[in-house]
Amino acid sequence: MIFGAHESVKGGLHLAFERAKKDGCQAVQIFAKNSGMWKEPDLTDQDIALFHAALKDFGGASMIHTSYLINLAADNVEVLARSKDALAAEVRRASLLGVPFVVLHPGAHLGFGEDAGLLRICDSLGEVHDRTKGCSAKILLENTAGQGSCVGHRFEHLGQILEGTRDKDRLGVCFDTQHAFAAGYD
Repeated sequence: MIFGAHESVKGGLHLAFERAKKDGCQAVQIFAKNSGMWKEPDLTDQDIALFHAALKDFGGASMIHTSYLINLAADNVEVLARSKDALAAEVRRASLLGVPFVVLHPGAHLGFGEDAGLLRICDSLGEVHDRTKGCSAKILLENTAGQGSCVGHRFEHLGQILEGTRDKDRLGVCFDTQHAFAAGYD
């Protein structure tokens, strides 16, 4: 098992690796865009070059955490479309930066039912996979704490998503110990 932290990208994406080294991390997770906005950032060639050099120098595992706005279980057509667009953009950005993993909270059914939400997540992930063929980054489903109508707090949810998604070889799991504890696992 490798250990790391979610590091700040204040001042530039590449600076997260310097912070991770200082903290003694073997892995680093970042937001590659503002986690609370739909707007996609423009990465310059210099941004990409600085990131590649810092990633190579770091030598550990790296991943990008998606925006908190993404909800692949959404019943609202506009939110679902924006969520799929945003996730596809995150996968493309991670691939461009050479980051192998994109961490995703699966979503919240918002009252229309857990089973329906899980099915919508599977369909949405399949569509994102179709739209990002050729990208190197793999999506990791992060277990959630089980708040509200969020799915993914039970291992069975993650299993259903992994089994029910097209191109499931492009999926994995990011295990958050604190989320598991909050969801009732010892």
